Amino acid sequence: MFSRWSVIFVAALLIGAVSAPAADSLAPVGANVEELLAIARQMNPDLAAAALDAEAAAARTAAADALPDPKLQLTLDEIGKNRAGWPGRVATSKYILQQEIPFWGKRALRREVAAAEQEEMVQQQQDRLTELEMKVKVAYADYHRVHLAMDQLDALVRVLRVMVEYARFRYSQGMGLLQEATAAEAERGNMTVERVRLEKERQRIRARLNALLNRPATAPLVEHPTLRPLPAADKLEYDALLARLQASNPALRMNQARLQAAEGGVRLAEKSGMPDLELSFGVVERRDEGTQDGYEAMVRVNLPWQGTWRQAVEQEAAAKRQAADQRLQGERIRLESALLEALSALDESRQVEQVTRDSLLPQAHIALQSALKGYETGSTEAVTVLDAIQRLKKFQIEQIKAQFEQQVRLAEIERLLGETL
Repeated sequence: MFSRWSVIFVAALLIGAVSAPAADSLAPVGANVEELLAIARQMNPDLAAAALDAEAAAARTAAADALPDPKLQLTLDEIGKNRAGWPGRVATSKYILQQEIPFWGKRALRREVAAAEQEEMVQQQQDRLTELEMKVKVAYADYHRVHLAMDQLDALVRVLRVMVEYARFRYSQGMGLLQEATAAEAERGNMTVERVRLEKERQRIRARLNALLNRPATAPLVEHPTLRPLPAADKLEYDALLARLQASNPALRMNQARLQAAEGGVRLAEKSGMPDLELSFGVVERRDEGTQDGYEAMVRVNLPWQGTWRQAVEQEAAAKRQAADQRLQGERIRLESALLEALSALDESRQVEQVTRDSLLPQAHIALQSALKGYETGSTEAVTVLDAIQRLKKFQIEQIKAQFEQQVRLAEIERLLGETL
């Protein structure tokens, strides 16, 4: 039976599919990543499908230990013939109600297996949620990266515009060569082309983000997104995060539920050699003169003599349990390794950004300002200014890359933990 929130969720999706607003009529979203995550949790269709799968598993669990449907049997005995030789008068009629009853413990084991399978589906839903959140966080950080790169390119283009004016003035005064102005113009053209590419990349990222939010591809997003702050270093200790991972990682808990279901399947297979019962009770109606109606009762027991079949069932269940255990152990090792790798990469990018921000970029700015002043007074060559611009651009790219890498690794860590830091 579907929960109220699942029904409301599916209804909202259906209504949205029928009367989806045009992209240009939607308000921009994405002032921060939390806003996008809230929309994705409500509107992503893959997440809705996973929720419905979990609802279906809950419905199966509720009926897992139910008795089989009873059977009603009508028996006509001692049917005579009429004068034409056709079946005629019925001497005895029997109305029998039959009920199959599994051996003691089988129903409880079936419910236990169904409950473990339901838990597996619930954790699969949670795993899809954390995967969706990671994709949104990474795409949002990528969106920020492109915007920041475009802003910095615009600033460098303005510097080159000033340099072109200097070069033209120097050339007009006979103090410089025409190649100085053309070289600056060429560099400004290269940056303009690069900005065009960034603009197209921004459109692609926007389409990717809107797809995750179940919005039209051209739906507007906030032009200048804000990155999430990174957690403090003391919250990124490996041992503490590993304990949280082992307790709450959805993929790990999904494999644990799968192992629990397989273990229940082994115990259920071991009971396949235990006989099931079938109880019957009937009413007998006799139509001969001088007789009376009566009753009959019957107990039927199946005889588990097919040892080969039972052995095959037990071997299959044992193999499934061993496979589930191997998958669980492999998943645990994979997750521990992924956590350590993500933490190491996050720390590396954090240190790279710190050095670039605190040392390399200030020095590059000073060098560019000095080169521009020297070029204005004629004490510095144009190539020195261009080299300073390229050096500053390189360090800016390094900083943006490091910031993006930190956001990606943080999203990976949070997906491994199954929760937000």
